[in-house]
This record gives sequence, structure tokens and C-alpha cells, in this order.
Amino acid sequence: MPRRWRLPLAAALLAWPAVADRESAVAPLVAQMKAEALAETSPGSLRMASGMLGKGFNRGIDDLDGYAYLQKLLIQHALSLAERNPDQATEYKSAAIPMAYNLAANTWIGWGAGQVGAVEAHHRRLGLEAARLNIKLAAEVGLGPERRRNGYWILGAQQLAAGDYDAAAQSFRTSAALGAESADEAATSMAQGWVHVAHILAGQDESGDLDAVTAKLRTLGKDGVFYADQYAVALDALRSATSE
Repeated sequence: MPRRWRLPLAAALLAWPAVADRESAVAPLVAQMKAEALAETSPGSLRMASGMLGKGFNRGIDDLDGYAYLQKLLIQHALSLAERNPDQATEYKSAAIPMAYNLAANTWIGWGAGQVGAVEAHHRRLGLEAARLNIKLAAEVGLGPERRRNGYWILGAQQLAAGDYDAAAQSFRTSAALGAESADEAATSMAQGWVHVAHILAGQDESGDLDAVTAKLRTLGKDGVFYADQYAVALDALRSATSE
């Protein structure tokens, strides 16, 4: 399971050389945000605003309604600017991709108790649509498999929450195929494990298959251990939500 994206910033900040240099790196973008008219906000400023939003609302845990509303506004603004500025459409859509992913991830109940806000039915619907938007935009801007696999994972996760287990299994299979295409063994195995989770929730006995994937992931480093630990947490959370 991919971790939720943290503070997606402008492309210039993605390769910060050291923690001590971060404040000086952020300062020009903050100044840029102050100087821009709202209607002409740059892709970089939109990314920074989304990062600030996620941090300010503790990824929606503290106030999911407020977080979801403002994140949705940022996505809508980015897509509106993409339509109005065809020469920068790819940049604005690219800025909206992590926003849509985060909105989907932060409205998913499978993270477990204390890891999400008060997720209600309308949040789940919004999260599912955000996951679909993430995939659509990633295809439109031509992201590679190493980026698109996470989009199919979060779509499958939201489909699990919606009880659409067959669709979820197919999304996870696509994520696994993209993981293989990008030569990421841990991501590939992780997604295959979620296929088994979907089948288990649908009533099939694939606990042994899931145990085998979990054991393999635990040999694949820190990410593998993180992925392996989440299956049981998500199964408990999704089963509890279904029984309510």
C-alpha cells in the first residue's frame, strides 16, 4: 500500500538538498503566492497550497469536511486554469494529480482507527471520484507506470470501501501489472496481495495466499514491511464498516 503523499510542493522543491535549506527554498514560492492574482495562480503555488492544506487539517483527521471542501476547490481551480491556459494545461493537470490522490487517500476508511477523520458516505463517494480523476489525469499527461500504479491502487482501495470487490480486484491487478512494468517487486507483490484482500472480503478463502504475499513482503525492506502490516488493519476496518 502506498503511503499517502506528503506535502506535494513545486517541482523545484522535490529534490531539496538538506533540511536546513528548506526555508530558503520555500521563501520564493511564498512570495510568488502573495504576488499572484487568484485567477492566475501558478501550478507551483497550487501544489504548495495543497501541501499547506493537508498539513493544516492533519490530512483531514481534524476536520474532514473542511479539508475535503478546500481540497476539492483547489482541484477545480487547477482544472479550470488548465482549460483556460492550453499552453500550461499539462502543468496544471499535473498539479491536480497528487491533490486528487490525497483526497482519495484521506477519505479511505482502510487506514484504521485514528488515521482518518470522520468518514461518512458522502466522503466515500467523493474519494472514489477523486481516485477516478487521478487515473484520468495521469493518463492525459502521460505519466509512467511507476506513477500510475499508485492511482490504480487507491481506486481499488476506494472500490473495496464501496463494496465493489470485483472492480477492486481488477484495479489491483492493473496496479500490479504497472508495478511489474516499472520493475518494482515490492509494489507488484503489494498489489497482488490486495487482489486476495478483495477476494477475501467477497467471501473467498484466500487467507493462505495473502499470508504468502505478506511473508514475501517482509523480506523486501522497509516499504515491504509497511505494505505487509496494512492488510490486517484494512480488513478489520472494512469489515467493521460493513457491519455498521
